This record gives sequence, C-alpha cells and structure tokens, in this order.
Amino acid sequence: MDIARFAVERAKKAGAGVAAEAYVNDTESIQVTVNARAVEQMSAVNEAGIGVRVLRDGKMAFGSTNDLSKEAVGGMVDGLVKKVVYHTVDEFNVIPGKEDGALESAAVGYEDLGSYDPRVADVPVQEKIQTALRMEAAGLDYSPKIAGSMMAVYQDGTSYVYLANSNGISGWFRQSGLGAGVEFTAAEGESRESGSFTKGVVKWADFDAEEIGRKAAENAVSMLGARAIPSGEMPMVVSPEIGTQLWSFIADMLSADSVQKGRSLFAEKVGTEVAAKAFTLIDDGRLKGGFSTAPVDGEGVATQTTPLIVDGVLKTYLYDSYTARKGKAKSTGNRSRGGYSSAGGVGTTNLYLKPGDTAPEAIFAGIDRGFYLTVVLGLFAAIDAASGDFSIPSAGFMIEKGKKTYPVRGVTVGGNLFELLKAVDKVGNDLTWFQSLGSPTFSVKSVKIGGSGK
Repeated sequence: MDIARFAVERAKKAGAGVAAEAYVNDTESIQVTVNARAVEQMSAVNEAGIGVRVLRDGKMAFGSTNDLSKEAVGGMVDGLVKKVVYHTVDEFNVIPGKEDGALESAAVGYEDLGSYDPRVADVPVQEKIQTALRMEAAGLDYSPKIAGSMMAVYQDGTSYVYLANSNGISGWFRQSGLGAGVEFTAAEGESRESGSFTKGVVKWADFDAEEIGRKAAENAVSMLGARAIPSGEMPMVVSPEIGTQLWSFIADMLSADSVQKGRSLFAEKVGTEVAAKAFTLIDDGRLKGGFSTAPVDGEGVATQTTPLIVDGVLKTYLYDSYTARKGKAKSTGNRSRGGYSSAGGVGTTNLYLKPGDTAPEAIFAGIDRGFYLTVVLGLFAAIDAASGDFSIPSAGFMIEKGKKTYPVRGVTVGGNLFELLKAVDKVGNDLTWFQSLGSPTFSVKSVKIGGSGK
C-alpha cells in the first residue's frame, strides 16, 4: 500500500492540476495439467506490479511496471507526468473521488464480502496435484466407453489489490479463486464424441474435483450415437452452461462503452421491452462469495447490484467513471482491470439470469416435441453484432413427450437475438454458476432448427 501512496504523492509534486491513481496487484497462482493419470505440466507464478494513471488538463496517461522499488516507480511516474502533455484532451477523463462514488477503506481493508479464502494459498502443492489427478481419474473411471482425456487442467490464484488516488482514496482487498476443466472422448462402435465441463469457485471447501471429472465424462458418453434431425420450428430448452455463454455475448452490448461507440444493439433502448417478462438479468458486484465479487471496482468506486433488464425492460447500462461522465449518468462500479498492466475498461462482475420458480423437470414436462440445447460452437462469431441475427452450429438432445431422449448433432439454431429473448417463457429454479456467469435452465417458445436428418 505504501508504494501506491508513494506513486500518487510523486505525481502530485509535479505541480498544480495533476491528479493520479495507483493500482497495485500482487498475485500468486498455480496451474497443473494432467494427462493419462500423470502430471504433464505444473507451474507456479508469483507476480506483483503497479499501474499508474496521471491526469492533467483533461489528458490521461497510463504506465505500469513490475519493479516496485521507489526508484523504478518514481521514474515511471515522472515519465508519465512529462508525457501526459502530448496526449489528447478528453473532457470526460477523470480520477474518481468520493463525489463519484469512490470509497476509502478502513485500516483493516475494505468490507469483507466473502471473496477470499486463505486455504486456496495454504493448501500444499502436492495436494493440488493429487486433486487434478483425482479429477481426471473420476472421468476416466466413469464408464468403459471413455476412451481418454483430451485436456485436464487445475488452476488457482490469490490476489491482493491496493488502490490509492490523489482525491484521498486509499484501500485494499483480497480475492481468491480456483477452478478446473476437463474434456474426454467417448467411443462406442463407430460413434466417437467428446464432452467437457469446467467449474470455478472462491473457497477450497466448495471445490469438488471428482464431480467435474464425472460431469465431463457424462457429457461425452451421453452424446454417443448422436444423429441429425429434420429442419423445423420447435420449442427449445437451454442448459445453464449455454445460457451463461449467451449472457457473456450480451454483456459487451450492455456496456456503456459499447453503446457510446455505436457497437451495441441495445443503444437507445433504455425503458423499452427487449426481452420477455420472465427475463431479469442482474450484474451483482456485491454477491456474497461471488467469483468476481469485490467491494470496489478497478478505480475504487463502490460496486453495487445492478438490475440491467427487469421483467423484460432494459433499465440501464454498465458504467465506469469515464462512461458515466460521458453519458451523464452515475458509475455502476464496473471498471474492470485485467491486472496492474492494464488501465482497464467497463466489464461485468457476477452476471446472471434471475431464477424463477419452475423446476427444470417441469419445464421439460410441458414440451411434447422440442430441442434441448447443450452445446454451441462459435457462438460469438455466429451472432451478427449489427443485426442480432444468428445461425449457431449446435448439439443437444431431442425432447419427446416431456422427456430428454436421444442425442442430436449437426444442427443449427437460427433466429434473432431480440426475438429469442422475447420468446423466453419459463425460467428454472436451478441457478448454476460458471465462474462469474450464472444461469438457470430456461425455455424458448419456438426457434428454427436447421437439420439434415429425416
């Protein structure tokens, strides 16, 4: 924390009218890759650095270094103060103060929101290696139809963040996270399929390595014998994992930065209906124990719970201090930093579709013939960002008389993003998190399925 304050004071000494912000990030991470029941690769990284923004006369300059000595940081700050005069004036550039929602922490740090578990760092490396091996073994032993693993990776990390700026803001907080992903191939006769599963949590006690392995293997085995189906329109049920991929695409369009740059389908739609009444999308930076929970964002502004779409109506966009000034709004605490070496930009925290009251089984039960979407290929590339039209290569299962039946591959799901959101009719009660994105099972009244079967 001292080096962050030092950087700010160094910039202020350059003269009147200079504002500055320092962001220090100290991280420790481990990654273990296993294959064929043996460790293939293991890496441990400790990295710390500082990023500094200097503001003068409406001009902003940014620099970073992983040398935290006063000599190196002081030299970098001096260089930024000299270079900032050559940058372009932007009246919306700002180092946020208390009037902008920035918070100063107590000596013990910012409020604890359950985003840090010391065990993530304290568990011995050998135990983490065994955890990765158990994950892969659980999948390999799931069924004799499992032919092998294509990828099995465990990783974790802890992070200390220190913030200070020339408006009197200073504070620190900690975060932790661990997760794993594995992909298996399954074979039966001439049929060969793959299946994967990933999971991330904040606390060591919540991590179930064997469950990840079994679910990935189950996903592979369940697709054996997949076949094509004829083209047609039918109801569709969307799995939580695919739902989160869709929210990830939508998230960028709900950024005020994208709106202000003319890159969003949601521009000029605040207050209008953009989805079905059953659809409520929330970004919650203060979610207790959330994967991306923090007391403040990447520039020290307090995070918050932001309902973006409520009962189908678009309520707001996500803002940081810059886009808030530009849009004559208030920051929602959504300045995201990719680490000390990035000045950052608008980003989500914990984004999720609000769950409903319907059990997933009841959603299936109401469909006589439909499609259960569990796999998409290239979703981001398949959606036209200008029109919202999409044709997404997909796989999943047929739904017949209220039950999931045989696996389906070689189909496309086609339509328009807004038409899809407005066609959501039932939302499940099974909110499932995949790192910082969450979704329950939900159904869509009707979509176009492109197939080649008979």
